[in-house]
Amino acid sequence: MAVCHNCNEDAYGMVLNALGHKWHPQCFVCSQCKLELAGKTFYKGKDGKPLCEDDYADMKCPNCAGCKDRIYGEVLSAMNLKWHVKCFACTECMQPFEQGRVYVNQGKPYCLKDYEKKFLGGKKKPKNCKGCNKDIVNRWVEALGGSWHPECFICSQCSSQLHGNSFFKEEEIPFCAKCAHEANRQCTSVES
Repeated sequence: MAVCHNCNEDAYGMVLNALGHKWHPQCFVCSQCKLELAGKTFYKGKDGKPLCEDDYADMKCPNCAGCKDRIYGEVLSAMNLKWHVKCFACTECMQPFEQGRVYVNQGKPYCLKDYEKKFLGGKKKPKNCKGCNKDIVNRWVEALGGSWHPECFICSQCSSQLHGNSFFKEEEIPFCAKCAHEANRQCTSVES
């Protein structure tokens, strides 16, 4: 005679075969919440004990940053968060992102069109930095007829940061106040 894996008593009458063991139907329960699992979806926990769907999901499945539901299938990781593939879309138009181009503002993802409309007043996002000529992704400074990464907008002589400070220009070349005065340059003062 078989023995129930849970209560160690003789298993007679209706017996369940699950997880390589025999169980009384009333003894086949979730090891966490004690929900009876006979006839229900269940999973094998790390310890080999049965888990109900909810407790398994609590242990294994992250919540989607978009819809807040659990993710049971494919998980997309972006912006240090977990998403359903269908939920990772532009905050405004809800369309998926073209060629993986995502623009983030205050922790929310946007497509280029909606990012430009919402945060740039409809102006086009600049493509390249005037200082390093690399792609500008999210933040930039507009000065001297161009767009700069904040860290690239520096004094052309001593390399000190100019973003957020007054600066001087000579023939569209930026200088900090100290370098402009030390060299006795014929500069124009500009507020950043």
